[in-house]
Order: sequence, then structure tokens, then C-alpha cells
Amino acid sequence: MPLLVIHGTADPLFPIEHGEALAKAVPGAKLVKVEGGGHELHRNDWSQTIEAIATHG
Repeated sequence: MPLLVIHGTADPLFPIEHGEALAKAVPGAKLVKVEGGGHELHRNDWSQTIEAIATHG
């Protein structure tokens, strides 16, 4: 199964560069950036997250 990396662009614990590096390190991985997203998943980001998971594969 291809890797799906969902990462907030404003994550204070693991900057977006970490998500970018992970997606780049795994062949075929896809990176979805949650603009303004932090380290946790907020309700306002659910639709983007659910869409990314539902269409991934």
C-alpha cells in the first residue's frame, strides 16, 4: 500500500520539512499538506483529511 503522509504546515513539534522528507524517502508516497495545521487534527481539517484518505490508494 502506498504511503500517505498528512502533515500540518504549522506543526510546532515536527516542521513541515519532516513530512516532506518522509514522503520523499518512500517511493510512491503522497504528501498532503494541511495549510495552517498544527501537530493535532482539528475538526476544521477533517474534510481534507477524510478526502485524502478516501481517494488514496
